[in-house]
Amino acid sequence: MHAFKIFKHPERGLQAVKEGFSWPAFFFTSLWSLSRQMWLLSVILILFSVALRFLLWELAAVSLFLPWAVVLVFDFIVGLNGNAWRMNNLYDRGYALLGRMNARSPSDAIGKVAASGGMIPPEMKAAPRNPGLLAVPGIFQKTFAVAALTWKAAFRYRLFWVILALLLGAVIGLPILIRDDGTAAGFAQILITYTLGAVTALLGLCTLWLACGTLARDVEECQMQMVVVKPIARWQIWLGKWLGLVTLNAALLALAGVSVYCVLHWRAKGLPEKELAKLKNEVLVARGSVKEQNRDAEIKKNADQVFEQREKRYKEEGINLDEARKQLREQYKAYIQVVPPDAGRFWVMHLGDAAEKLKDQPLSLRVKFNPPDANHPETYLAVFFIGTPQKTAMYRTEVMSLAPDTFHEFTVPPNLFEANGDLTIAFRNLNESVMLFPLDEGMEVLYRQGTFAGSFMRGLGIILCWMALLAALGLAASSYLSFPVAAFLCLSILLMGLSSGTLATVVEDKTIMGFDEEKSAKGHSPADVVAVPFFHGVLTVINLVQEFSPIDSLSTGRDVTWAVLGRAVAQVVLFLGGILALIGILVFSRREMATAQGTN
Repeated sequence: MHAFKIFKHPERGLQAVKEGFSWPAFFFTSLWSLSRQMWLLSVILILFSVALRFLLWELAAVSLFLPWAVVLVFDFIVGLNGNAWRMNNLYDRGYALLGRMNARSPSDAIGKVAASGGMIPPEMKAAPRNPGLLAVPGIFQKTFAVAALTWKAAFRYRLFWVILALLLGAVIGLPILIRDDGTAAGFAQILITYTLGAVTALLGLCTLWLACGTLARDVEECQMQMVVVKPIARWQIWLGKWLGLVTLNAALLALAGVSVYCVLHWRAKGLPEKELAKLKNEVLVARGSVKEQNRDAEIKKNADQVFEQREKRYKEEGINLDEARKQLREQYKAYIQVVPPDAGRFWVMHLGDAAEKLKDQPLSLRVKFNPPDANHPETYLAVFFIGTPQKTAMYRTEVMSLAPDTFHEFTVPPNLFEANGDLTIAFRNLNESVMLFPLDEGMEVLYRQGTFAGSFMRGLGIILCWMALLAALGLAASSYLSFPVAAFLCLSILLMGLSSGTLATVVEDKTIMGFDEEKSAKGHSPADVVAVPFFHGVLTVINLVQEFSPIDSLSTGRDVTWAVLGRAVAQVVLFLGGILALIGILVFSRREMATAQGTN
């Protein structure tokens, strides 16, 4: 005997759903959902199944056990939740719950109820089920109930479908409207950078609008006044709204991510064979990277030594000491970046712990240089020497013709680094003009570290962290302000975040006045006393969020590691989102609902 829940529809009759695990959902997943007329769930399961197909292909290269484990976990989740999803679907289709009863099968349960005139006989009613280990703790049940109401509101107003249509339109439409140039780099720029950027922008704006509206409008339309008088704490209401928005974003982002991943692999088949191989080796991978060690301390030390020698003269000539010190540092930085004609430069890359795993594995060098001025040749001749004489094998590239202001990537043989993991790279300038290799991106060593599918999913996780922060921002603003004012405030903060370059200039120049061309100096204002520290604080907060760039990493084949995702969760969601949540909950808890409509 099993426990069944009996549902009744005025026109469609009776339905019986077994409580607990659903074996048909476990074995047949999307076919099961289609047979039960759960159309949205069917679409989601089919999309996930397609995504799993590509994921399993990459996991099979790592371990034969992993694909089977992923499939079993996926099917188990569907089986565990299948009957609950079907019950919710029946509620949405207008069925009413009659009660619970014991029976051998769904047809047996329906037959017994029909024989008793549409009522469940008392002797056949099932005892209340023990929720077991998978039950939601009582303290969170009300929070999850509010989150579920947020979902229902999104479906009731067709909001979920509108946002999903916009996201899929961006994913499918952008590659059609903007054609790539047939190269792997151009393909990645369109299919990853533009589409994921558009998805992030759309989700971000929709999240802010939803977060501001879902709380503020409930208050303005007097729906919240009916909720707060019930036995539910205001922090549970606020947290439930946030949880509903985050899970809604997770579902939309998952659907958009699956679409991007499928379109990416489907369109990749149209590339020429050479570019397809380049795409698989340079973009559809997860690579770690090593750059030159930070030389800020060296720059500061050498520039300050020169400054101390000239400080007395600067004072006599009335030169601004701070500006002089800054210019000396910039001059020394330019000095170590410039490679004169018929001269060379060395880089020592410390591979560290990764060196042990990179034995017998080829490495890639990613190089970029800048020309000295606007009147420069279209291409420069370059030759690189990799390895340490008398310690490792040596490799010399052929003379290459490289364009300035762009990244160039080429593969070098394995085992060219020393026993301690140091890889020495030498360059010789064969041109008649100088070449400038930027310290931050002039030379980089790349090596294969994982699969693109795993890196792609972790990248989506970081984007979800951004959405969680925006949801907290919108809810915090609407905890006290009306919907228009809260939306205006949030958009202003978002625009400020997108203007980080301007803020950085103000902080660096220590003034909001900018450069005075007539006086050939920087202007100053009394407002700088307040504005500069404020902008410095804002820039610090923005950098905590913008430190992570999953879209750039994915489009260049960099690995988005678990450590990076963990730091994103800690900094963006727990720290910044936690501060906003604390402010929002405190304000919302102290808000007087009787006068809420008069609050601006």
